Amino acid sequence: MAIPKWNGGVGTAQSFGREGRTITPGASDLDPIAKAVVMLATGDITVVPRDNLDASTIAFTGLPAGYIIPFIVRRVTACSSSCAAIDA
Repeated sequence: MAIPKWNGGVGTAQSFGREGRTITPGASDLDPIAKAVVMLATGDITVVPRDNLDASTIAFTGLPAGYIIPFIVRRVTACSSSCAAIDA
């Protein structure tokens, strides 16, 4: 059994994040790619999931604060409010 990363062990896609940062939307990939993206305020967001082509964006509209995008996200191209990455 792996020790959860939050307790010094190996993290997985399902484990809680250990780091975070606010995101500025743009045309560049996030570095590192985000384990998850969370909306910090009500709004809309457009993302590129990790394995999608650059032009294959997914738009979410009318999201509440606290909503977590259900993809590993490599790029946020637009966000009408504020959002943050959940890393590691």
